[in-house]
Amino acid sequence: MADPTTFAYLVLKRVQERITLTQEAIIHGTAKEYAIYRELVGELRGLQYAEQEIKDALSSSEEE
Repeated sequence: MADPTTFAYLVLKRVQERITLTQEAIIHGTAKEYAIYRELVGELRGLQYAEQEIKDALSSSEEE
């Protein structure tokens, strides 16, 4: 298994890819119902939160 920092960067990359896909789905009107739109927005918010947490953890570990 990769070291924790490498793993965190791999997870960060996957999260960022999913953010992009979710943003594109919202922008291009993929959600035909309001409930699905809300799900996409909720997913996007969760992914953005996860992205920031990973970045903060990586930044914190680099400072140490």
